[in-house]
Amino acid sequence: MKTYDVIVVGAGTWGSAATWHLARRGVRVLAIDAHTPPHEHGSHGGLTRLARQSNSTGPQYVQLTVRAFELWDDLAARTGTELMTVTGNVMIGEPGSPWFDATVASLESSPFEHRVLAGEQARSAFPRLRIADHELAVFEPAARIAHVPAALRAMQRVAREAGAEFRFDEPVLDWSSDPSTVRVRTARGEYVADRLVITTGAFSARVLHLDLPARVDRQVLVNFAMPPGSAPLPSIYVAGPAGSAAAPDYGCIEPDGTWKFSVASNSHEIDPSTLSQDVTPDDIAKVTAVVRDRIPEITDPPVRSTVCMWTEAVDGHWILGPHPDTPRVVVGAACNGRGFRYAPAIGEILADLTEGTARPDIDAFTPARFSLTPS
Repeated sequence: MKTYDVIVVGAGTWGSAATWHLARRGVRVLAIDAHTPPHEHGSHGGLTRLARQSNSTGPQYVQLTVRAFELWDDLAARTGTELMTVTGNVMIGEPGSPWFDATVASLESSPFEHRVLAGEQARSAFPRLRIADHELAVFEPAARIAHVPAALRAMQRVAREAGAEFRFDEPVLDWSSDPSTVRVRTARGEYVADRLVITTGAFSARVLHLDLPARVDRQVLVNFAMPPGSAPLPSIYVAGPAGSAAAPDYGCIEPDGTWKFSVASNSHEIDPSTLSQDVTPDDIAKVTAVVRDRIPEITDPPVRSTVCMWTEAVDGHWILGPHPDTPRVVVGAACNGRGFRYAPAIGEILADLTEGTARPDIDAFTPARFSLTPS
């Protein structure tokens, strides 16, 4: 039986990032996934993810944003691959919208370049977007979009070059730990290691055997054709109205020139094993209505759709740290809809935690903040 220093269960976004960082440190690491990432069975479905610098959840994310962008740039240079494209980002909202207010406050206390525009000034700067008199437009010129398939394959490539092994299309049946080792059993065999990292996204509660205080929501992404010859738009977020707790709607240009948009849902909770790529007329109608309202030049019907999931903890923060029942297992869960752009920094954190390196900058993310019970 082959043994490893670390086994990573779940080799999607965070798992590939953790494998990359562990392997580059000389750790013997095996990453296992039930599918072959990239795939459409989790949270990274589709071609792109928005990668703005701002956030709505606290100052502890600022330096992690800086670090994530540094690592993305390093990975792009190492692999000679375009992993992110600078598009700029416009956030449209009104004062009194909790997400919008928190995001503006975060930007104002950060080093990230931005401009806050109102009324005619906003409409003059972004004439292709519909912005109401009572709304503000906040522009981040350095915001990017991340190219999902290229980014995942780049992380896997550098991990392999550093000696990591990947086993795809191999679902994990169970895992166990004792005072000296961890064991992972699949339909193809059993693997033994000193440590275990579990990054299974929407399936985290099930794999970890914990009652995580998090919910899994279905998200529908719809692509529209842009008018022939039109210039690319910056990515956009549209905040909910004043007093609304809704997550923002969002969209961006895709590599094929189409426009991707999603009406964020925190009201469509699902069992992740039931995820389907099927969409309903109501799904399409909801997205189309917002697109027609905010980007009037988009008039053609949708050309395709993708369905993915995001997992959100009750306090809106990630869950990163040791499993409450065994310190040999490190947990990476609850991407909260923004896990992809932070992936390289999350991978570095998970590698540090696996090696016993203290990370006081992520105290807000520890699983110990919850009273987790077996499920």
